Amino acid sequence: MSEAGLFVVGKNTPLPLKDVSVKAHINGFLVGLDSTLKYSNTGADPIEVVFRFPLEESFAVVGLEAVIDGRKVKAVIREKEEARQMYDDAIASGYSAAL
Repeated sequence: MSEAGLFVVGKNTPLPLKDVSVKAHINGFLVGLDSTLKYSNTGADPIEVVFRFPLEESFAVVGLEAVIDGRKVKAVIREKEEARQMYDDAIASGYSAAL
């Protein structure tokens, strides 16, 4: 998977990236990056999307926050199978969810 970004589920079409900013933090031999990526749903209806960002095996994701329609959603890192089940349960119950 070489493509990165926000994609519409089921269609695999990318949403246009509107803005990017990156901040680096260096502490000895450790490097941390904070990235802000801004996308916009230009359609009238809500959509389900997936965020793809390929990383090297030695990298780690330690957090993810999204602002959706003005509401901040903070991710909790889980194993893939557990995360999928939690997501499916939330969507089936009528909640907004991110995976």
